[in-house]
Amino acid sequence: MTKPRIPDTFPDAMIKVLAQIKGEGAAAAVGKAVSTVYAWSNPNSDTLPSLLEALALDTAHRLAGGEGAPFRDAFSHQLGIKVEQEDACRRQLVSDSIDFVREAGELTSALFSVSQPGASPLDHHRALVEAQQVDGVLRRIRRRLPNFLRPAMSTGPGNAGGTHQ
Repeated sequence: MTKPRIPDTFPDAMIKVLAQIKGEGAAAAVGKAVSTVYAWSNPNSDTLPSLLEALALDTAHRLAGGEGAPFRDAFSHQLGIKVEQEDACRRQLVSDSIDFVREAGELTSALFSVSQPGASPLDHHRALVEAQQVDGVLRRIRRRLPNFLRPAMSTGPGNAGGTHQ
């Protein structure tokens, strides 16, 4: 029974290579056993080719008349997804920041109204609602900020992105 594979993943790339150069050709390209290259095509396996092995497999695939470079294409697709996730988190933080500035301004206005002589109960309720809205935005920001401390894509200090969780 054929196992379903998610498109643009490494097991999917291995299936494309195997379709072009077969197990023996793939094994010869990387100097591994045929069972090893078939394990790389298994979506339930934890084993993957190294970068140099993936390069060798892409090269053998292309030299045998295959189109594209399956491992490069899978890597590029997955990189795009990761970068988009990181960028989405930054964009959401910017959106939360804009909401905070707007809500803080509305709270400031409501507080000035409340501090005036003759402020009505409606003015007090409005100030309370505005304070709750500021608190809600701050909670969102507090939940998002720790994601920027976890290393996501960077291996060095000063990670500039979040995990959008």
